[in-house]
Amino acid sequence: MSNAAVHTQTQYGLPDFPLNLELDPPSPVKVREWVAELFGQNHLSLAIALAEAGLALYPDSEDVLVIAALVAEVQQDWQHSRELLEHLIQVQAGHTPAQVWHHLARVLRCEGNPQRALSVAQKALGQHPTSVDLQQLVNELLPSLTDVPRTAKAAS
Repeated sequence: MSNAAVHTQTQYGLPDFPLNLELDPPSPVKVREWVAELFGQNHLSLAIALAEAGLALYPDSEDVLVIAALVAEVQQDWQHSRELLEHLIQVQAGHTPAQVWHHLARVLRCEGNPQRALSVAQKALGQHPTSVDLQQLVNELLPSLTDVPRTAKAAS
């Protein structure tokens, strides 16, 4: 089977993936592509299942970790997304792109931990000083955290 196989639709409207796990396990790149395709076609349950299967096959693959973290983020499973992003950062061993740091900081904020989100964003901004997304996130987080002590002082 060639790598340029064309995906057709099955009678159920799902992509017909040429997959035989016993003979031809999909590469991490294929897992990422298929999860993205399923997600884009609004087959969320299948995308989630394939992402989890990809994690079982390739627990340290950047491709699989990225797509699984994004799927968890879209599903608002903040804890799972955070865990996957933190593992991804460990796998990347000092070569983490600004966008991964940005996603981790956003997930931390959504998890209700704005102080840690700010800390992560500021650390990442030190590594990626030209990142507009990280700078914007720091600018969003700073005022909300600096207002907290003033409110607490006013209440006393």
